Amino acid sequence: MDASPSADSLASVLTYLGGNAIACFAYLFAGVRLYRLSRRTRQAPESLIAACFLLWVLSYALYDIPYLLVRSDALVPAVCAYGSLIAVALGNLAFALFIRSVFRRGVRWATVLVVAVGISLAMGVVGSAWSGDWVGVNPLANPWYWPDAFGAFVPCAWMGAEGFAHYFKARRRLKLGFCEPMDCNRFMLWGIAGALWLVLEGVYTASDLFYSLTAQWSGLLILGVALFEVIPVAIIWFVFFPPDFYCRWVEGRGKPSPAQAPTAD
Repeated sequence: MDASPSADSLASVLTYLGGNAIACFAYLFAGVRLYRLSRRTRQAPESLIAACFLLWVLSYALYDIPYLLVRSDALVPAVCAYGSLIAVALGNLAFALFIRSVFRRGVRWATVLVVAVGISLAMGVVGSAWSGDWVGVNPLANPWYWPDAFGAFVPCAWMGAEGFAHYFKARRRLKLGFCEPMDCNRFMLWGIAGALWLVLEGVYTASDLFYSLTAQWSGLLILGVALFEVIPVAIIWFVFFPPDFYCRWVEGRGKPSPAQAPTAD
């Protein structure tokens, strides 16, 4: 019996690793820059989003490097697979803390929501190990997959909702000249990034379902994951490190016209 991988299987592996590499390097580049920024500002949001991105990078490294060497999920050491799952969960918790620190610092219900996310993630991580799904990618056989998924979906939906809600309020203030165009634009970027990350989690779940049914990764879904990870990272980059040309464009579009500007009459 020929044990060598087929061309289709090899192509699937390369697509999987290539898509993950794109996302990994995007998170690494942004995470390191945000960490350096947090060292200067000493602000919680920069520290938390940097921790989130770098933990997600660690998750990729812990799983994909062994996977690259053995080219088989079954041969990836359980300690690496489980370490990857823990790193993702910790990154998602840092993500939820980041959203609270940006939009709802000191608000009780936001604290309760972060605690609920943390408990859900802990249940998913511990339950997946107990069920033998060390990677947490088998939603059909592992019921603990879904608490972990809840802990991933909620922060994305939360950030999208907060971003757009604040954007529409800021937009009204902008028309009256009471809000800076860049501040209004940042809220819009938060909302778009949250919505895209929410779509990403849906693509992740679809990819895991496909893998559970076929024991193979879908190349199309993996590329979708890479796409929906890179774009939100780029958006976050524009929030924290907007290029000069982008600032000029936003400021130019956001200035109220003379007819809109408030008067002293």
